Amino acid sequence: MRVITFIFLILLLLSSTSKAQFSIDAELRPRTELRHGYKQLPIEDNEAAYFISQRSRLNFNYKKEKYRMGFSLQDVRVWGDEDLYSSTGVKGNNASLDLYQAWLWLKLGTNSFVKIGRQQWSYDNQRLLSGRNWGQHGVVYDGVLYGYKRNNLQLDLGLSLNNDSENLFGNEYTPDKMKFLDFIYLKNSFSDNSYISFTSILSGYQKEEESETIYVTATFGPYLKITQESYSIMGDIFYQTGTNQSGENINAYMFSISGDYQISAPFNTGIGLDWLSGESSASGDNSFDILYGGRHRFFGEMDYFSNLVKSTSDLGLRDFYARMNYQFNAAHSIKLNYHYFSLQDEISFLGSSNLDKSLGSEVDLIYQYKANIPVDLKIGFSMFFPTETMEYLQLAEPGDFSYFSYLMLTFKPELFSKD
Repeated sequence: MRVITFIFLILLLLSSTSKAQFSIDAELRPRTELRHGYKQLPIEDNEAAYFISQRSRLNFNYKKEKYRMGFSLQDVRVWGDEDLYSSTGVKGNNASLDLYQAWLWLKLGTNSFVKIGRQQWSYDNQRLLSGRNWGQHGVVYDGVLYGYKRNNLQLDLGLSLNNDSENLFGNEYTPDKMKFLDFIYLKNSFSDNSYISFTSILSGYQKEEESETIYVTATFGPYLKITQESYSIMGDIFYQTGTNQSGENINAYMFSISGDYQISAPFNTGIGLDWLSGESSASGDNSFDILYGGRHRFFGEMDYFSNLVKSTSDLGLRDFYARMNYQFNAAHSIKLNYHYFSLQDEISFLGSSNLDKSLGSEVDLIYQYKANIPVDLKIGFSMFFPTETMEYLQLAEPGDFSYFSYLMLTFKPELFSKD
């Protein structure tokens, strides 16, 4: 609390002595969940899990013409998860407060800037770089971002370098975490809502106990978005090469295409396909890695495919989906999504000769209420209908009903603003 008060006073002092904008806003997001088949198929005698998690954020923003600063504190917890307690009371956590964002933005000339520090990187449909907002923690990056924009052209360059500590010698780093994730993003706009972009990403993992060996993966490809008054079309295709975390050569790809059509003012419908390559030969790794991209926003609310390698046994994924959205009025809307999942490659494990590529289907129903105050309410209910192949991959017994439900309230007020 002393840290928050100190930051507030310093930024308020700066804004009062010069022409600047200073604001404080917050986010409070409790979410109640009922899980019986979320991420994993239930087996006999599995009981449903229910709990409440909560995200709490406090954001400070300071802005002048030539420089800006953003600072965000975050606490994420499950109600009742305190580890400091006794028979007479609950006293909190050893470390429950985290730094979500802290960055400095500097203007460089007329058309460019540099942004330094912990920040969110999110581009296009968030296929490869995403804030991943469904997770209560979110995803941010420690790095440097250079940006250039002139007329319809945008160029962003992101650089990151990660270490576990301030080493005296050597550069050992956790092999399961990215040593670096660097990218180039180029975008050309045709209009306010239509553009084409190209993304190229280099991501590296350090070989365990060998800091001089870095396994580098290269991912690159274009994204296209066309939006007109009554319809929109989006598509992307990415190729992946280099080496994976184990040092194997990579030859993988993914593509997606989707379209939405507004039948009438309140009613919108769409269809799409996501196709991610999987293992098809012994010559290398053919499974596409979606890096830090979105999962929940693409592959269904039940998150069976948030870890593609594990959930598909490295055999890739095809997701055919359809969606409908009905807007009753400015406050109330309802969405219905359907997914049909299947493997991209043939399954050939011992004892699986009678199994096909089909994994199952999912139905997601989401109701949303947006009040005329900064409150957003979402209620979701999902069901997953697995095939024998999905049950085989997850070692689950057939016939168990998989469902997931949640109620999420988001409150995002502006607490203070000064121009």
